[in-house]
Amino acid sequence: MLDLIELLKAFIILFVVMDPAGNVPIFIAVTRSMSMEERKKELNNAVVVATLLLLVFAFLGRFVLNALNISLESFKVAGGILLLLVSFELLSERKFVTKGASSGIGAVPIGTPLLAGPGAITTVMVIMQSRGTIVALFAIFTAIIATMLILRQSEWLYSIMGKEGSEVLSRVMGILVAAIAIEFIKQGILNW
Repeated sequence: MLDLIELLKAFIILFVVMDPAGNVPIFIAVTRSMSMEERKKELNNAVVVATLLLLVFAFLGRFVLNALNISLESFKVAGGILLLLVSFELLSERKFVTKGASSGIGAVPIGTPLLAGPGAITTVMVIMQSRGTIVALFAIFTAIIATMLILRQSEWLYSIMGKEGSEVLSRVMGILVAAIAIEFIKQGILNW
């Protein structure tokens, strides 16, 4: 029987790494000149791209590791270091420059690297290998749905949080991502 706590932990880890609330200002910035209909279309494209990427890496990531002779423990340490770098980005001032929003931004930069970036991909691979397929699929789909719901309400959320609130939330997420990263590194080293 599936452990509800394991499912919840996997969801929270991936959700925190994806940082949808911290991405609200970026989403607004890159879709600023779009109509509401265009914004929804680009968000839907982003969700599809992010979901497909996470699923591909969840199922094929292990084959890639095996083909390259990389152990899961080494990948956990490398992934933990990568997540640590992502946390430093969240803790520092983000610089995201666009030359005006245009159609097609759903896949890049929203779908990847904002939603399914290196940290999320690493997290999904580690969840898949350490907790199994059902837990990984649950984490992917629930985190994507929660992220989509948050980004659909981006203007409303940003009006409530404001720039400062968004930055504070992003910093808090950065601290949580750093803790997750340290845990990945610790697990990789202890199981080496």
